[in-house]
Amino acid sequence: MPDARPSGWPGADPAGLAADHLWGFLAALREAGLRTAPAKRADLLRVIAESPPSGMTALYWSARVTLLQDVADLPAFDRVFGAWFRHGAPGDPPVPRDDGVPSPGGPGEDDSPAGEARPGDGTEASTLSTYGTRDFGRTREGTLMRALEAAWPAALPATASRRRRPARSGGSGDRLDVRHAWRRAHRHDGEIIELRHLVRPPRPRRLLILVDVSGSLRQHTPDLLRVAHTALRAAPARTEVFTFGTRLTRVTAALAHPHAGQALASVSALVTDADGGTAIGASLERFLANPRFAALARGALVIVLSDGLERGDPAPMVRATARLSRLGHRLVWWSPLACSPAYRPATRAMSAQLPSLDHLGGVRDLATALDEVRRLPAVLSGRRHTAARHWPTTPSGAPR
Repeated sequence: MPDARPSGWPGADPAGLAADHLWGFLAALREAGLRTAPAKRADLLRVIAESPPSGMTALYWSARVTLLQDVADLPAFDRVFGAWFRHGAPGDPPVPRDDGVPSPGGPGEDDSPAGEARPGDGTEASTLSTYGTRDFGRTREGTLMRALEAAWPAALPATASRRRRPARSGGSGDRLDVRHAWRRAHRHDGEIIELRHLVRPPRPRRLLILVDVSGSLRQHTPDLLRVAHTALRAAPARTEVFTFGTRLTRVTAALAHPHAGQALASVSALVTDADGGTAIGASLERFLANPRFAALARGALVIVLSDGLERGDPAPMVRATARLSRLGHRLVWWSPLACSPAYRPATRAMSAQLPSLDHLGGVRDLATALDEVRRLPAVLSGRRHTAARHWPTTPSGAPR
């Protein structure tokens, strides 16, 4: 094991020695070619200071979730971690026990043992709450993004506006335009020669997009944010975008920049819980508890971009989804997992909330998002709460 002990070891402060050892570990990662942002290194130290890991497994996952940005760097990370914390024997990464027994933290089948961090590498949900920013990458205005921006207006549902306007000549409406009739009669010596009506012209409904930025969606998050950006470009006055992981963040203003690269850079600086844990139920409840936010969902097309891998008790997530469904015009759930033909919404959280969904589709990149956006008119013209009929939760079933 590399020697990280400073001079004066016998009389040194244990907390200071631990900090020096962690800094030595971070320096060794840099020497091994793993470039981590200073903010991420500070996040790791902050997480350890605020919630000291209960063991080596918890420390491993805390460091891996916070520092690792590319799965290709995993072998080097495990080698350095083993050298600094396992006496030169990296071995296999510690995997938390998964024997179907609920953990002390709650009754969900997705629970993790108390005090133990789970991975946020894009494969499963994590309970770890991190603080820091992530660079969501730069992008150029590509063909798919332009096609998505062009597809949104035709896909958005319309509703009658509240203000009535004069109908065109010969048109009919639900109310007589008395002012117009009076003015025309005044010009013709009191003779009423033409009757016109007032109509309520259609206007697009509000669009509310909620994007999951937790670690289980790490590889898909940049594209999901680009999808939201195209929606904002297509209907800037009627679209609201929020992100959630362990915190809820309103990113509408940051994502509204006309250039997608600049918009993603603004979101990167604003979102501080990217690639961390998953708290879907708590985030949605926090959204609904704010009257200003809840008003944005009323009568809107609500689209949730998430894999639905909730940690712990799924009841808050199911309750929040049911209320979103009641508030909104339609509730659509797009999951990267649903792109697989073998996917079934069989987890307790997804199967319990399936009756509240109007549609469950698969979106993992811009191409699959374009397919789903073009499918929206057919979804919105049908009956409500039909997702459960099209997505059986039993393995033997197949979506119709």
